[in-house]
Amino acid sequence: MTLAEAIRDPSGGDVTTPFSGSVAELDPVQDARQTARDARADQVRVLLADLDGCDEDAADRIKQRVAELTMPVARSIASRYRNRGVDLVDLEQIAALGLMKAVHRWKPGLSEDFLQYAVPTISGEIKRFFRDRWWTVRPPRRLQEARAALSQAEHDLRQVGGREPADAELATAMGTDVATVREAKQVRQSARFTSLEDPASDNGAIDRFLAGEDIELERVESRLDVAQMLDSLGERDRKVLELRYFRGLSQAKIGDAIGVSQMQVSRILRDVTRKLREEWTESG
Repeated sequence: MTLAEAIRDPSGGDVTTPFSGSVAELDPVQDARQTARDARADQVRVLLADLDGCDEDAADRIKQRVAELTMPVARSIASRYRNRGVDLVDLEQIAALGLMKAVHRWKPGLSEDFLQYAVPTISGEIKRFFRDRWWTVRPPRRLQEARAALSQAEHDLRQVGGREPADAELATAMGTDVATVREAKQVRQSARFTSLEDPASDNGAIDRFLAGEDIELERVESRLDVAQMLDSLGERDRKVLELRYFRGLSQAKIGDAIGVSQMQVSRILRDVTRKLREEWTESG
C-alpha cells in the first residue's frame, strides 16, 4: 500500500489488488515476437545452467551474455516510467543497473525463470530512484500552487470549449503567463509516479509482459498533493511515514530506528494517516 492509498483507505490496512483480466489472442506479428522471446528465454536458461562449475572468467562471460539478451526487457520497463521528469536515457541506465544486479544475484531456485526474478528487481531499482529523488527534491511552493490552479483551469476550460485548452488560454484563466503554465505542467509530470504491478506476485503478469501486453499501470498518484499535507506534520511523524511508505520498513524496524515500540509505531501511523485523511477530505 502506498501513502496516498493509506490516506484514502479508512480501514488503514495494507491492501494489494492483483491485476485480473484476459490476454487477447496474439496476431501473427505478436506470435513471431513471442517465438523470438521464447528462443531468448531458452538461451538464457541454457547459459545460466552452465554457470555451475565454471571458473570466474567464464562466469563473467556468461553473465554478460545474459545481460545482453535480456537488455530489451530492461529498456521496455524503463520506457514505462518516461514523462516523469527524468530523461529516458537515464531511466534506461537505472534499469540496466537493476538488470546487472539481478544477473549477479540470481541463483538456481530463486525462480523458475530468470525474468521472473529480474523484472521486479529492475522495476524496484527504478522505483527506489524515484522515491529517493522525490523525498529530497521538492518544487517551489509557487509551482505547487500553480499546478493546483492548472488542474482547475483545465477542467473549467474543457467544460466550456469541449477540447484541450491551449497554454495561452490556461495562462489567462490562471492569471499568469505561459511560462508558468509550462513549468506547472512539468511539475505535474515529475510528481506522478507510476508503479508496475509486481510480477513476482503474479506469474500471469510475467506472461503478459513477455507477450507484449501492457502490464496494468496502477496507482497513478500525485505526490504533490501528499507533500503539501506532509508540511503540517512534525519531524517524527514525517520520519515514520518516510520509513514506512517510501523505504518499506516494517513497524518493528521503524520502532528500532526511532526508539519506540512497534505498538507505538502502529499508533503513530494510525493517527497520522487519520489526520492526513481528514485534510485530504476537506481539500477534496
